[in-house]
Amino acid sequence: MLSALVPLAAELRAQARNVLRAGDLRDLGYVDARNIGGNSVGKISSADGLGSRRCGMSPEEFANFYPPLLNWIRTTLTANGHVARIVASRGFSRLPLYFTEETLASTKVVLIDPLPIPPLTSMGLTRFADFERGNFDGITYMDTFFLKPTQSNNENIYFHELVHAIQWRLLGPDRFLFAYATGLECFGYRESPLEAMAYDAETAFASSAATFNVEKLVAEKLGL
Repeated sequence: MLSALVPLAAELRAQARNVLRAGDLRDLGYVDARNIGGNSVGKISSADGLGSRRCGMSPEEFANFYPPLLNWIRTTLTANGHVARIVASRGFSRLPLYFTEETLASTKVVLIDPLPIPPLTSMGLTRFADFERGNFDGITYMDTFFLKPTQSNNENIYFHELVHAIQWRLLGPDRFLFAYATGLECFGYRESPLEAMAYDAETAFASSAATFNVEKLVAEKLGL
């Protein structure tokens, strides 16, 4: 398994860098002048001889980290499958204007507190301890997101987590997890490119009645 995943992880590192470069995100209708994390990828990634310090896990580390995390995610989804409900059943009025009928019918939501957070430190990823202790209102794994019951009628957070569900679908679990972990380590939670993409789109959704195709937006931001 390890010998098969090491070359895969090397490919994912290159793909994750592309996501991070796309992370100098342009919002809907305007250019966000923020430089994510105050850095450019060239300044933080010395693995390619582009900078003075290395950022992000190595292919070998990702190869070790990926199988147990994916197993934890699949186990969590299976354990909660009986209480999952499709997003379309929630009856929100605005979400169908931004997401396809297929996405709303295939993406599921589970209302639960506390949220299921992977035991990253026990997997040896102690540098993600702050994320593991984070007080989040929602989190997405593959085609299912988990929300605290207090957020059950918050259409904005449904929008945010649906963006992540699309990222999962377009990138696949391996590329999503590698890009998310790299962004989290290099830029922190809020400024990580996949989170910034979701927050920026959510802000546009919450602050304007103008509609847009979220699937197309995410694909373009990811360079797909």
